[in-house]
Amino acid sequence: MEQGWYQRLVVVLVLVAAAIYYALPSFIYFTAPPEVRSSTEKLAEVTPEWLPDAKFNLGIDLQGGLHLVMGVDAEKAVQDHTDRLAADIYEMVEEKGVLLTRARREGEAPEITFELNSSEDWQTLKPILDDWRGSWAVLSRSSSLVVFGMSADRQNEIRTDALDQALKTIRNRIDQTGTKEPDIRKRGDGSILIQLAGVSKEDQDRVRDEVIGRTAQLEFKIVDETNQYFAEIAQAENKPASVTLQVDRAGSELRNASNRPFLIGTDKEELRNFLAAHQDTLPPDLEVGVEEYQLNPQATPEYRSYLLDRRPGITGEFLENAFPSFNPEESTYEVTMRFDRKGAVIFEKLTRENIGRQMAIVLDGVVDSAPVIQSAIPGGNARISSRGTQQEALLAAKSLSLVLKAGALPAPVYVQEERTVGPTLGDDAVAKGKTALMVALTGVLIIMLVYYRGSGLMGIIALSCNLLLLFAALALGGVTLTLPGIAGLALTIGMAVDANIIQFERIREELRSGKAPQTAVDAGFDKALSAIFDANVTTLLACIVLGSFGSGPIRGFAVTLGIGVVINTFTAVVVPRLGLDYFARGRRVKSLSI
Repeated sequence: MEQGWYQRLVVVLVLVAAAIYYALPSFIYFTAPPEVRSSTEKLAEVTPEWLPDAKFNLGIDLQGGLHLVMGVDAEKAVQDHTDRLAADIYEMVEEKGVLLTRARREGEAPEITFELNSSEDWQTLKPILDDWRGSWAVLSRSSSLVVFGMSADRQNEIRTDALDQALKTIRNRIDQTGTKEPDIRKRGDGSILIQLAGVSKEDQDRVRDEVIGRTAQLEFKIVDETNQYFAEIAQAENKPASVTLQVDRAGSELRNASNRPFLIGTDKEELRNFLAAHQDTLPPDLEVGVEEYQLNPQATPEYRSYLLDRRPGITGEFLENAFPSFNPEESTYEVTMRFDRKGAVIFEKLTRENIGRQMAIVLDGVVDSAPVIQSAIPGGNARISSRGTQQEALLAAKSLSLVLKAGALPAPVYVQEERTVGPTLGDDAVAKGKTALMVALTGVLIIMLVYYRGSGLMGIIALSCNLLLLFAALALGGVTLTLPGIAGLALTIGMAVDANIIQFERIREELRSGKAPQTAVDAGFDKALSAIFDANVTTLLACIVLGSFGSGPIRGFAVTLGIGVVINTFTAVVVPRLGLDYFARGRRVKSLSI
């Protein structure tokens, strides 16, 4: 046998071994009874400890749960912005000694009507209105009335921000409830899709109340850098191996620049559980916050603890706006925050009294950032610098500004659609899906063995490798498998067998022309390659289109089929040829079983 054959065999065997390792947890989970899948403890009993945690998840149609579509009243966000600006302008004009008879929004349109007492008042009002030129414009003016309207671009920007902020806030809230693998994303221009698979009726009611009834809290809290609490509890016997004690050093690449002990963990739940177990020993005036951070986009996320003042120095109710901006002096992007008048006074006092200390930005109990206060900050404007390259700094600034603005829902959120899928219906779908897969697989196996005999066995081995690698890819990607996804699996089986049929028929033609088995195998695979490649590329392009523009079931089908097509391009070409080359070249058979 030639050396290339052994190299291909080694590659296939390594891939198969890795696929078995990563696909086995999903196979155990998928084939387990419903009562085992719904219990973390029971599932852990049937899953060996040496297996990885990676597995694909079952969608709401396969295990039941809650389906919500929340509408966001973005027009209310535009109107609220108009009302706040009207109040600010009135105060600015009042400070200059002019009292306007009227300065408010009339009706639902984003327009402010100013009523002047005299024509001289216009000279005071005009330079103030000019500060908003571009986003706002004077629509009409008479001797006593001025109508000031918001531009269409600014309205669209506020609507988009309202939807993004609502999405961020809702995701944070649901994550805090402990719900596993929620599917939360925008749907269209004004609604948010929420799918919570495997959630009980009681948890559904709780999540619904959390999503609709609670207002997100944004808090600024000073970090206690002197207390040795973390160093003390790090000596506890119940500390998980994933949690370690570290000390910041000035000039480090981490977000902090102090010298304080802190706990760091690679598993968020283990870190939170450990901290909760030692809650009783925590000083009464302090609390613990946890932040997720990455040193770079390629690094694995980690979680670090903060010891915070229990009482916030200032809350998000005083924050008017936050937006990314470019600092030409440092040649990087940063986040600019602006507080209202009362908040500006509080924020200046807070920063003056805590120069050199860290101030944690906490959203819904989760630490998002903890910058160091460099100096007292007057005027209600603050800046938070970002690290990394300009592109990384810009992305970080955009993300942080969104978090800061998401301290409260920017607009009313209401239920547009609600469906509850019972666990019995989901279990029935799982059972029928497995039955459909087995029927399709069994039918294919019989036809391949009867029609192509020994070569058909090579096709079956290739199909088995295809499905194994596919399940491993779904597990590694954390893909949520839905009922349409199972249909994609069934179609993948057909695509894989179709490629083998093209190859085997080509080989048959070569054998009929009188060629030797070795020559026929080479010619058959070479001539079939272009047809297989074209068919798979065409299908993959269709999957990309469906996945990009489709939603829900369509996207689930496209993702599963797309991954299967990519894997099939490898397995259908390499695996059957390994087997046939072994007999044609290695054993030098005079005829092939085909």
